Formats: sequence, C-alpha cells, structure tokens
Amino acid sequence: MKTFTIEHNLEMNKSSIKKSYLEYCMMNCLGKQKSYLFRERAYKLKKNEQEKFNGMVRALKSSIPVAYVLGNQPFFNYTFEVNSNVLIPRPETEIMISHILDCGDKIYKRTGNMTILDLGAGSGCIGLTIAAERKNWNVILTEKFYSCADIIKQNMFALKVNNCHFIIMDWLRGLRENLADIIVSNPPYIEYESILVDDNVKNFEPNTALFADEKGLSDIKKIIESSQETLKENGYLFLENGYDQSDDVVNLLREHDYRDIQVFMDYNKIHRFTCSRKI
Repeated sequence: MKTFTIEHNLEMNKSSIKKSYLEYCMMNCLGKQKSYLFRERAYKLKKNEQEKFNGMVRALKSSIPVAYVLGNQPFFNYTFEVNSNVLIPRPETEIMISHILDCGDKIYKRTGNMTILDLGAGSGCIGLTIAAERKNWNVILTEKFYSCADIIKQNMFALKVNNCHFIIMDWLRGLRENLADIIVSNPPYIEYESILVDDNVKNFEPNTALFADEKGLSDIKKIIESSQETLKENGYLFLENGYDQSDDVVNLLREHDYRDIQVFMDYNKIHRFTCSRKI
C-alpha cells in the first residue's frame, strides 16, 4: 500500500470532504492533537495509519456521518462514544442541559436531594453529562432498546460517574410514583412523512430515535401523560421537540395540568425546548 504525508492526504481529499472532517479523521488515526497536523505536515503515514485513514475517507464519501466514522461525538464538556444504534448528540441539546442544571441547583439547595430521570437515553449524553456535572445528584437513565445498552455503559465507565443507574424499560412504565424531581427527554419527534430530514440522518441514524406517529407527537404525549405520576409535586419536565411542534407541546402540557410553562429556543431561534412544572 502506498502511503502519503499528512499534507498530501488532506489536500487530495479536500474537494469531496469537509476539511474539518479530514482533520478529525487524521487526528484519530495518528492519536494526535490538531496542532500536530500543522506542525508535522511532512510526516509520512505508516501503513496501518494510511489504511485506517483510507477507510475513514471511503466511509465519509458514502455519506456516513463523521461521528459514526470516528466513533465519538463531543457534547457539552465531554466526548461520548456513539455508533449507529444511537442518535448522534446535537449541539443544540446542550442548551437544555444548562437550563436543567440551573433548575436542579435551586431544588437541591432547597431540599438537599435531587433525582433526575433521562428517558430514552440513547448514548446517555444528557443524563451522564448531568451526572458528571452534579456528583451529588441521583441520575437514572432509561432506554427501551437493548441495542443502546453497551454504548450507555461504555460512556458511563468513561465518565467515571458513580451517581447514576441505567434501566432497560419503555419510557416510565414500572417506575414508582413521586420518584423524580426532574424528568428530561429528547424523544423521537419527526413525523414519518417528513421530507425535511437529511438523507445522511434518515439513512444512517436509528429510525427508532427519529420518527414517531401522530405527526411526531406520539412519544411526547406518552411522556407528558405518564410523567404526572412519576414526578414529585412541583417537579419539572423538560422536553425537546420538533421545529414546528412547540405550540402543540404547550397545549398538551396545559391539558395535563402542567404550569409555569417556558419555551426555549435553539441556536437557530427555533422554539425547541419546553420546561413545565407539575402542580
């Protein structure tokens, strides 16, 4: 196999692949930081390094998301392992983390306790980030698909969090009443007929984490209904929703007697998140 320098590898592929993606892959292959790529551009890859890089380039050219090619995705202050069984963590979801931490801090200061549920945890990025940021909180991650279990456990081990538990279950089914101070979920919320989903998302990310019935609202409805029993009095429910679903979600929350409903925007000024309180 012919091998090339860092510079040549990056140059000969830049017309078909984003420069940043190529750099991430090169860093992964060499086990080096980005500064090394610029400092040692004349470094000629070893055979195994070139073989790995070529494989990554082929994967990127076939439209496989870069997070799956690398096997990880940055989120908040951490890096999470991912594979095609779990949704790739999105930067906008980090917005919800900040609001949850602020809300939870107030509850913890008042009560000295905090239990938070992350429903449909996927990679675990939401619940495990919260567990890592707040060591005194009790965090429970639930996921109904066994295919996600290994990734969640790997990320739990990597972050060295000892204040969380993982349960295989369907949303809140089987959990006792008045358990949680906060429930959070980024559930499937895209309607099956949507034409707005990028092909690399639709073709490679798990459909079970993307699509839902009833115009994308079926799982959100289940969570809103069942959270009334699992939340403590004055507990909070945080939800992520689709770009055009905010009004529907707010109406559902009102119908089920949630109050103090707040809507937060994502980086594109879309009404993406809701926070509400059980009365």
